[in-house]
Amino acid sequence: MTIAEQIYTLVKTLPQNQAQEILNFAEFIHSKHLNTNQIINDSANLSWKELVYSLAGSWKDDFPSLEEIRNEAGEDILRESL
Repeated sequence: MTIAEQIYTLVKTLPQNQAQEILNFAEFIHSKHLNTNQIINDSANLSWKELVYSLAGSWKDDFPSLEEIRNEAGEDILRESL
């Protein structure tokens, strides 16, 4: 008996709402792996330049700006910027 047949046999015995949960979970797992594989495949097809441009700015919120770093250190803004 295959795994799919085992799942089918088990799900047939469940109430409708529990069977729906199993279906939702299976669809979630299916889409999760599709998206992961798609990202890997898409990245493999990109040139280095395209990959860099596609990722550019994606971490910008995680890093402070130069002005924020200087403010935390108690330094003034550079005079060149005035």
